[in-house]
Amino acid sequence: MHPSISLLLKLAAAITSGAAAMLTILRVRQDDNISSFRREIHAVAAPMLSPSPPSILIVGVRGHGKSSFLNTACRTLANEYGPLLLRAESRPPGGEAGETKRVVYASVDAGGEQNSDEEVTLAMVEKGIGLETTKEDMEAAVAGLEGVDCVVVVIRCSGATKERSLVIRKLPEIATPVRERGLHLIVVLTHKKSIRTTRQAEELQREVAFKARTDCVYFIENYTYSKSSNLRYPAPIKNDFDTHFTMLTVIRQCLEFVKLYRSQSGNIHHKHEKDHASIAARPQHKVAGGQ
Repeated sequence: MHPSISLLLKLAAAITSGAAAMLTILRVRQDDNISSFRREIHAVAAPMLSPSPPSILIVGVRGHGKSSFLNTACRTLANEYGPLLLRAESRPPGGEAGETKRVVYASVDAGGEQNSDEEVTLAMVEKGIGLETTKEDMEAAVAGLEGVDCVVVVIRCSGATKERSLVIRKLPEIATPVRERGLHLIVVLTHKKSIRTTRQAEELQREVAFKARTDCVYFIENYTYSKSSNLRYPAPIKNDFDTHFTMLTVIRQCLEFVKLYRSQSGNIHHKHEKDHASIAARPQHKVAGGQ
């Protein structure tokens, strides 16, 4: 006996309802994970606001995603929805890379915590570099940005392979001055959707990690305006769990590096003060009669 059509329709409806319920539960759990991660960042960053908020330097060649990374970070931390709000725009062609410098303060949403009245912000310092940048140029750039606690290098996965290879070969000249100042380095590879295979991603990650001498290498797809945006009104952008989670992971790792850097700097400063105090406390022996 064949099942009736009505029974098949009921079965299909039940399967559809179950699938929709599972997707809803998955989205709710993802939103909870993101909110929990954001609250953790708020709690970790709050004690670091004095004497100045944590400062993250974002460097990279024009067109590799520095501004998009900054805009994505601000959107993720502030828990924004709807159209993409721009805090930074790409530098126009022809400008000098060394002159590009922006400071943007990203607010961290507390997510309804009891201490949410305390405003927590992170300073994002964006600075462009050129393919001709040398170690000396990077030393001058880092030395001229006092207060930076961590450095993020942005490299684009897509585009011309030759240009990407040139930037990767420059990583030792970028990383050395950063590490000489006691700072930690993170590398972010943008446009991750251009990576077709897992093997290609692993090879690129290993190469970048070796050149930059860091294990902190992340792939991310930044939020950007679509070329097919509605001309009548700004089109809303759908938040992506992978982009949000990766960005929060990068920021959380930056804060951990900020904590380490400030702790080491404080210990060195305390040691210098102690040495000066011990020298000042030494008895001064007067020599009488030229003896």
